[in-house]
Amino acid sequence: MNKEDHQLARKLLTTYLTGTQLSTIHLASFVSLEFINLYDTMNPEISLRIETDRLYYGDVESSKDWVVRHMTKEEMLHLIVTLHTERITGVRIGKTIPHLFLTFSSGKTLVVNGSDTYYESWTVDLRLNAEATASIVAVPGDEVAVFASDNALFQDRVME
Repeated sequence: MNKEDHQLARKLLTTYLTGTQLSTIHLASFVSLEFINLYDTMNPEISLRIETDRLYYGDVESSKDWVVRHMTKEEMLHLIVTLHTERITGVRIGKTIPHLFLTFSSGKTLVVNGSDTYYESWTVDLRLNAEATASIVAVPGDEVAVFASDNALFQDRVME
């Protein structure tokens, strides 16, 4: 995995997703979630597009045998709706496989599969303003890619 993209992706996700909570759910051939930070008006518009049906939700820290599994659309929606009142307290990306780990105020973690041979498993879009946007994508081949329109604006905030 490209170390620079992985580090930038981790910094962006940690900076902007930590402290947010689910605000909107969109359903299409994929699930799109929008997040809001009620305590930081400077936070960008954030959306997570989940294009995989392989998720895990539970305690990943004490359980060594957790595994992402296929979920039906109904199971995914039920899980997502139960998370709508919880704040994200931690974010990380897997080191060898770009699974997205979102830890919630309950202490449980949602793991979104990041490994697919042919498809992008998940994408996080950040929109700070009209000129500054970024996308963090789990791309085929177990890689993370970061696309940014004005990387400097994000880097300044991330380094704070």
